[in-house]
Amino acid sequence: MAIGGVSAGAAGGRLATDLDAVPALLAWLGDLADARVRHCAWKSNDHLLAALAGETDLDLLIDPDDAARFAAVVSRHGLKEALPPPSAACPAVQHYLGLDHETGQLFHLHVHFQLVLGERYVKNHRLPVERELLDGSRTLHGIPVPLAELDLGVLVVRALLKYRARDVVKDVLRIRAPGIPAETLAEIAWLRDGRDLEVIRSRLAVLGAVVPVDLVCSFLQVVDRDPRSGRELMLLRGRLRRALRERQRRSRLRAGATYARALWRCRLRRLLGHGGERGMTLHRGGTTFALIGADGSGKSTIAGEVACWLGWRLEARVHYMGSKAPSPLTNWLYLGFRALRRSHRATSRRWGEGSVAARPIAALRDLALASHHLSVALDRRRHHARAAHDARAGRIVIFDRHPLACLSGRLEHQLLDGPQIAAVLGPPPGSLMGALARFEARLYRRFGLPDHLVLLDVDPAAAARRKPDHHLDLIRSKARAAAELAALARATGAHVMCIDANQTLDRVLLDVKRRVWDVL
Repeated sequence: MAIGGVSAGAAGGRLATDLDAVPALLAWLGDLADARVRHCAWKSNDHLLAALAGETDLDLLIDPDDAARFAAVVSRHGLKEALPPPSAACPAVQHYLGLDHETGQLFHLHVHFQLVLGERYVKNHRLPVERELLDGSRTLHGIPVPLAELDLGVLVVRALLKYRARDVVKDVLRIRAPGIPAETLAEIAWLRDGRDLEVIRSRLAVLGAVVPVDLVCSFLQVVDRDPRSGRELMLLRGRLRRALRERQRRSRLRAGATYARALWRCRLRRLLGHGGERGMTLHRGGTTFALIGADGSGKSTIAGEVACWLGWRLEARVHYMGSKAPSPLTNWLYLGFRALRRSHRATSRRWGEGSVAARPIAALRDLALASHHLSVALDRRRHHARAAHDARAGRIVIFDRHPLACLSGRLEHQLLDGPQIAAVLGPPPGSLMGALARFEARLYRRFGLPDHLVLLDVDPAAAARRKPDHHLDLIRSKARAAAELAALARATGAHVMCIDANQTLDRVLLDVKRRVWDVL
């Protein structure tokens, strides 16, 4: 199937407007047509080029009779089904994510088998015009889309059903943003393209049993005169609701209550600092990835980039498990250690290191340092608990660093976010320090392994060039420890991905994206 003047399967093909389309998406659409699956891009087609470029969702209407063939095409191309949050769930709608392996770009398919429209969070009206849209289709940029007049009729219905009471107030008082959004008005103008109302009326006759044609034409006349005519738009909304009363999924009262609950949850999330609406989760549930490697391998950069890449549509979070983001208690303990260390040095210079005055300060200094390391372990345990909760909620969790003491107790392996008290202070058995060290070691052994371990394998010399303030010998030791721990993890049956981190950042990111996608 030719799309936008290029072969559907041609990687790197360009659309007529010079906008890059996602090759994997074009290949999938071509396969969909070859399998004779009746479909069309049924809305927002003024942004169809952006959808083909993977910049926004591609909304497809699929003939329910072709559902089995559609599922086979989805399976052949390795698309992954995603679940929307409850507030965005809608019957007969499925979401799929795909990856272009050449570029690492994601694309999102919003697949409808029925048209269920209406207010945000509610979608309270079922509009049975799927056959008419599929039968009366044209081709735009190589993609089947409804005839402009039919698309326009459905768009007017959508716009009026979304018109809220507060939009009426805003339009009557001429304050804030218009009740009919500017992008909707732009799409109406694009679809109408100067067409006479009588032409639109005649073409809309095929939808007349469901969509009130006179009401659609009245709406177009109103927005032509004044798109902020709140009183007239409110009356048209009332007429439409009455005309579609038999198409409601629930009563107006229940629909209003559902909307209010969803809006309150969204605002509560913002108040609690969780952002606005939740993203989607994968059908298979949440999973965890941990990036390990020497300093200079790019752990933090790659973790952030991968989370941003997945977070375009999915719930993905980075959990930093290092020691550079301490809790207030951990920070105060370290400041106390530094103060005691300075005091011990000053006392030792004056009275001698083993003097009566210096010994108790040294003991307090060591206790403060041990307490600091123990507090770091407790911080990590809290971060890990939050990450585990996110994974159970279906989110994708990316650990920037991860303790692997459950694999090995060797001191050289503890360089990678392992227990520190015994390595730094070497406490004798039975002492207070020994008790603290054993408690710290028990905490680290409880972390377990993530679902997937990503080893960023970097040449120490290259890592040292990226981190010139780090000692080369320490980088070598950490690189060796990371490789040995990854080998131990693999021996236990854990899934380990080894990535060559000596490449350019773009190439490393592409490799990580491909490997992560394959196991999602």
